[in-house]
Amino acid sequence: FEAYLRKHLLKGDAELERRIKLHEWLYQSGIPDNAPIPMSDTLARVEQAAKSIAAGASASSIKTASSWSTQEWQHFLGSLPEKLAAAQMADLDRTFELSKRGNAEVLFVWLRVAIRNHYTPALPALERFLTSMGRRKFLRPLYEDLMKTDWGKAEARRIYARGRPLYHSLSTGTLDPIVKGES
Repeated sequence: FEAYLRKHLLKGDAELERRIKLHEWLYQSGIPDNAPIPMSDTLARVEQAAKSIAAGASASSIKTASSWSTQEWQHFLGSLPEKLAAAQMADLDRTFELSKRGNAEVLFVWLRVAIRNHYTPALPALERFLTSMGRRKFLRPLYEDLMKTDWGKAEARRIYARGRPLYHSLSTGTLDPIVKGES
């Protein structure tokens, strides 16, 4: 591949090879600093909505949210500040019915926001999710998030005792050390 690039694309131009950082792209870890940064006008608008919530706007002021895709919701929730006031959490949940979401991808991100903000009204949704979902991609981060908090440890252990018999052995093999505090 490298020989092909040099022969047919770079055509012996050493300066071009240096400028595009061929060696970094082929042999170094990570992404070189000359990689294009993707930009999305849609996601920029979603980020702006998250910033408006952070600045104190009401959730109902975000008019386009009703037509957002899964990825837009994920990006919005992931763009919210680490800490939100209880009233902001309640406003988001009430306006967008986030704790009632049937979309596992969106509900998962919302539950992570709820855990880090100790939003107790989302606990029933969290318990339903953890006792009906068997995918480790969802289970592991949620249990890890719970176990990072003093209040969450008891909840994690209580929910895990109920959910563990329903999980696949691969999931319990991953989760046992987390919930038992061994990881």
